[in-house]
Amino acid sequence: MTDVTSDAARDARVQQLQRILMEEPDPEARARAHLELARIAIGDGGVDASVRHLREALLLDGRLEAARQLLHELGETSRISNPSRAGRRDAVRTLLGRVRRRRR
Repeated sequence: MTDVTSDAARDARVQQLQRILMEEPDPEARARAHLELARIAIGDGGVDASVRHLREALLLDGRLEAARQLLHELGETSRISNPSRAGRRDAVRTLLGRVRRRRR
């Protein structure tokens, strides 16, 4: 039952963050929402979605070092680079391992 509760809480948080993206005029608040959505996407195995959210976060707030660091950890060091899927997969496995250890 804990998984159902945590899934419901996660879904509610995602909806809340999406509302922030649509309604919040402050770009820094929207950037932080993108960062949190990126972290959630990583936990769900959605690397492409995570990368998109992180890039959007940096467009909104270029000083958001947490987004820049997470992009780097995913192997996305620049907009031009296109890391191999294998390299990206390894980066995601490493990050998922960290996320899972934190949840315990």
